[in-house]
Amino acid sequence: MGYGGYMTLLNGSPYDWTLSSQHAYQMDSWNWPTVAAGTAAKVYVEYGTKGHTSDDAGEAYYKISSTSNTFSIQAKKPSDYHLYIALDGMSTKTNPKGSVIDQGFRHDASVNWILSTDEAGQFWSNGGTTVDWMQQSLGSLGNRTLKQICMPGSHDAGMSSYNPGTVGANFANTQAQYLDFYQQLMMGSRYFDLRPVLSNGQWVSGHYSEIEGVWLGGNGQSIADIIKQVNQFTSQYRELIIINLSHTLDTDNDYKDLTQAQWNSLFSTLRGLNFRMENANPGNTDFSNKVLNEFIQDKASVFILAQLPGGIALGDYANQGFFNQDNLPMYDSYSETNNRGKMEDDQIKKLKDNRNLVSDAGARKDKFHIFSWTLTQQAEDVLNLDKAIMNLGVSVYDDLFSKAYNAFTPESFPNVIYVDALGIRDKPVLFPYDKPAKVASSAEIAALAMAVNNGKAGRNGYITGR
Repeated sequence: MGYGGYMTLLNGSPYDWTLSSQHAYQMDSWNWPTVAAGTAAKVYVEYGTKGHTSDDAGEAYYKISSTSNTFSIQAKKPSDYHLYIALDGMSTKTNPKGSVIDQGFRHDASVNWILSTDEAGQFWSNGGTTVDWMQQSLGSLGNRTLKQICMPGSHDAGMSSYNPGTVGANFANTQAQYLDFYQQLMMGSRYFDLRPVLSNGQWVSGHYSEIEGVWLGGNGQSIADIIKQVNQFTSQYRELIIINLSHTLDTDNDYKDLTQAQWNSLFSTLRGLNFRMENANPGNTDFSNKVLNEFIQDKASVFILAQLPGGIALGDYANQGFFNQDNLPMYDSYSETNNRGKMEDDQIKKLKDNRNLVSDAGARKDKFHIFSWTLTQQAEDVLNLDKAIMNLGVSVYDDLFSKAYNAFTPESFPNVIYVDALGIRDKPVLFPYDKPAKVASSAEIAALAMAVNNGKAGRNGYITGR
C-alpha cells in the first residue's frame, strides 16, 4: 500500500466547483469529484508504491461555475507528500491571483481547502490569516443579529495550562486548551467558556468536577493573565468577544458556591477588561437580537455574561458591562459521551431540532445555539493519558469540515462551533506523557465559521433580505 491521506474540499460559495480535468502519474488514488455549492467533499489521496515515489505527481483542475474563476490541486513534491492549491485563474481576500498555497499533508487524516463567497462576491479562504475576520466581514455581517452569525468558541477556555490540583487530576484530564487566551483569539475564537474559581485567595481558571462526592480537578490561567491578554488583543483588533462565566467555585472553602461578596469581587476584578460593552439598565434585554454593527462598528466589544445561581444578583455591575443569562438566552446541551459517532449524531440532531431561521415567526427557532463538538471523558478515560481531553478534541476535528458542514443548512446552522484544543488538529498529548508536545496551530476554524456565514447563512433570504 502507498502513503495516503485526505483533502476536504469545502465549497462555501453559491457556485458548483466543476472538475475540468485530472491526471496523475504513479498515484494509487487520485480521483476528484465535482463539488456542489454549499457542500464539502472529503477525497482520499494515496501516493503510489510502484517505482520511485519521486516521480509521483497529480493535478486536478477546477472551474467555479457561472464565473471565470479557476484553481487547481497539485501533488508535485512527493518527497514531502504535500498537496498544493494553485490559484491559476482567481484571487481571494488573502491570496493574489497565481498564488500557490501549501496545504501540507496528514497521513490518514485530512487537510482542508475552504473557499467561500460573501454577499459582495469576494472570495475568502483558509489560504491566509484573517485575524479580525468579524471586522473585515462587516459588509456582510454588520446588519445580521448575533442569532444569525456563526463564530468559533473555546470550551474551558482558561484551561490552557495545568497547575497541580486534587488527587487523581493531571494535565491530561484537566487541561482542555493547548493555546492560551490570546492565541485562541488570534486563531479566531470569539466565544469563551471561562470558569473562574478562588484558589489560595486568587482568581484563576478552574476545571473541577464532583464524582461520587469527591472533587477532581485543577487550575489553569490566572484571571489577571487573561485580562492582560484580552486587553492586548482588543488594543489591536476591533472584534466582538463573548466571555461566559460559569462553574464558579470557592476551592479554598470545600468547593462551595460563591457568595454575593465573592461574585462582587470577581466582577470588580473583571472591570480590568477594556472595551466592556456597557448598557445602562439592560434589564432582560436579549442582546442576541442586536446586530453586529451595534457591538463593533468602530471599536472592540467585550460582552461579559454571568451564569448567576439563585440568590445572586449583578446589582450595579449591570451598568458596568456585566450581563446575566437573561441577556443572552442560549441553547447549550453537550452530548456527555466519549464516543465520536454518538456525539456527532447527537449534536447534529439537536441542531436540526432546535434551529429553523425562517421568516414565519410561528415556525422560527432561533435561540443562540452552542454546537458542542466535544467529547467528554468517562470514568475509564480519566487516568488514560492517551485519551487526554485535548486528544479527544482533535479526534473529531476533521469531521467538522465534512460531516458537520454538510449537515448545516441555510436555515439551521450553529452560532458557536464549540471545541476543545481550539486551533489544534494533531494530538498534542503523546508518550511519554510528561507534557503536551509541540504541535502546529491553524486558524482553519475561523475560515469554517466564515464559510458557514457565507455559504449557509448567506443563502438564507430571511437573513440577507434578498
